[in-house]
Amino acid sequence: MYDKLNLILTYFSPAISFVLITVLLLFQIFKKRLPSLKILGIIIKIFISFLIIFAFFLSFINYFAWKNNDVSQRLLPPYASIAYVLHYSWQHYFFAPIVTIIFALIVFWGIKSLNKKFNNTFFYDEEPYLAALGILATGWPNCLIFLCLVLLLGVTAHFIIQKGRLPLLYFWLPCALLVLLLSGIISKYITINQLVI
Repeated sequence: MYDKLNLILTYFSPAISFVLITVLLLFQIFKKRLPSLKILGIIIKIFISFLIIFAFFLSFINYFAWKNNDVSQRLLPPYASIAYVLHYSWQHYFFAPIVTIIFALIVFWGIKSLNKKFNNTFFYDEEPYLAALGILATGWPNCLIFLCLVLLLGVTAHFIIQKGRLPLLYFWLPCALLVLLLSGIISKYITINQLVI
């Protein structure tokens, strides 16, 4: 049962993220625009809900896996306190998604407030939504690589194109997709895995 749980944890959430980012990127390429801000906001809310529901789902699967095993059922009430189960679920299934959600919201509001402070000269209106979606899709700590990659490409393009605002609009979705595709390599070879929660 633990192998199946690890398989779900390893592949299901990244697959959903991959599909979502791919659909948005294809929409951007073929329609030559992004969905409206309202739709992007709805997608973010749905994605946040998915992360929280998925954490509950994994917690319930883990509980029933422990309950059906002679050894691990000793970790459950009445043999042990429910606090252990709650702590385990928090640490293994809830903490990383919550950190990712908080970080995505901080970046979202940071971009919006920075843009408002400087009269919309830095970012397009869609960019806070795309940044938040990229962070939610790539997860913690890969979202740090995602943000660095977007900023690096944006600054490089800015020096090549030399226009007023950083042309990040077209980098958010491809960079999220690239980080999702390379997440195995990133976690294996880059020291960012020290930040895994």
